[in-house]
Amino acid sequence: MNTEVQKPVRAACAMRLHLPQSYTYVLVSAFLHYSPQDPYAVRMTFRSSTGGAPVVWYIGRDLLRDGLAHPTGEGDVQIIPDLELAAIVIGLKVDNDSATLTAQRRPVESFLQQTAEAVPYGCESKAPGFVAQREAALARLLAGN
Repeated sequence: MNTEVQKPVRAACAMRLHLPQSYTYVLVSAFLHYSPQDPYAVRMTFRSSTGGAPVVWYIGRDLLRDGLAHPTGEGDVQIIPDLELAAIVIGLKVDNDSATLTAQRRPVESFLQQTAEAVPYGCESKAPGFVAQREAALARLLAGN
């Protein structure tokens, strides 16, 4: 892994937001963002084609990767591959609210490949930006700030 702080990885893809109690959906744009300074997470920002405020979720990078191959996740985030449609189904839940989205597999897979080039899987704790951030937080903690 390169010891220089890597640039963030970004991608955009269309997803279907499935509407409850119907067989219809709304197209949403999903903006995926990965920063080596937060190497365990992928930030997903969803924007609806009908407008409204964006919705942001943080999903574990390993969870997203594992969801390409087999059902994974418990609780607030669940990801299930749909091999017939070459897609993944992402279930998000907060309290009594939930959302189900479908994304094509290829753009998510490509995005994750780029994140692995920036920070290989298993090397997250050694990512230069993460190390610097962790050391600064520890120094603040020890200084009583």
